[in-house]
Amino acid sequence: MKNRPWVYVLLILPVFVVLGIYMPLADQLPEVIATHWSSTYPDGFTRAELFVPTCIGLSILGTIISLVSLAQHRKPALLLTLMFIGSLLSWTTVGVFIGSAVPTALAESPETAVIGYWIIPTVACTLVALTPLWICGVYQTYSKQLQDQRQARIAAGQVLAVPPSQAPEILEDSEFSETMKGPWWLWALGLIIAVTGVYVFVEMLVQPDSINWTSAIIGLATCFIVTPLVLGLCMIRVTITDQRTRVSSAILGFPLRTINLDDIQSVTHAEINPMAWGGWGWRFFPGGSAVVLRRAEGLAFELKNSSRFAVTIPNAQRGAEKLNTLLSQRES
Repeated sequence: MKNRPWVYVLLILPVFVVLGIYMPLADQLPEVIATHWSSTYPDGFTRAELFVPTCIGLSILGTIISLVSLAQHRKPALLLTLMFIGSLLSWTTVGVFIGSAVPTALAESPETAVIGYWIIPTVACTLVALTPLWICGVYQTYSKQLQDQRQARIAAGQVLAVPPSQAPEILEDSEFSETMKGPWWLWALGLIIAVTGVYVFVEMLVQPDSINWTSAIIGLATCFIVTPLVLGLCMIRVTITDQRTRVSSAILGFPLRTINLDDIQSVTHAEINPMAWGGWGWRFFPGGSAVVLRRAEGLAFELKNSSRFAVTIPNAQRGAEKLNTLLSQRES
């Protein structure tokens, strides 16, 4: 496992963060703690004698689950699953504790607590939960196992791959260009996010005095950033020229990945399984990245910098043939 000391720190740290925040605030916390906000002021409360032990207990439970996962080194899929569950549980608990206990302790009463900018560390803690999975390198091992299995299928003739020596001659000025549409739920997700952004904007204009401006601005900015990314991935285009392979959004046109021919070690036509490449969408993981819209045929690249890249696209075999021919011509 890579970065083992840092992984242990990130898995154990949530317990100390909760205790470290609670101890100096213990005398300032009232009998009830604000735990839910619908506008500027809270509308949901929990008794401190229940809230504090629950947060401490959940952070400990999440840490235990995460540490137990490290013993599953021979089962990387199980290790990643348990580490994700444990880390998400403990760090989300930290975020909830910060976003509830701190504003309550700083306010004159629980009813006047304002979450304000404390929502930022609350969200940040959830993102930190993914860090142990990113830096431990286990996903790389898991992907390597799946890659070996895929190569075995290739050798058995279950997946078509065109060796450079067998590729047909392709005209130098020919260009491979194909598009792929995303699944319906990706389109729906993009529209939901866009509608949410419009709704928040209208609320800011119509009822400026009754909204939480901090939450509204953060929500609007998030929708503004995420909407084009999601809708842009609803249809992608892969273009292969004599010099490079370019993956871009077929709707908005922004590039997702450009790979120069000189950077390619090998490329094959294969069935792209989202679970073997980090999931659906535009994915980044230790040792590579991928643009995966569904389980379908696509191109799998092995790059000279030891990283990997995959993209789902129709007629991927023809694209692999063109690239392998270009690689063969370049080597000769």
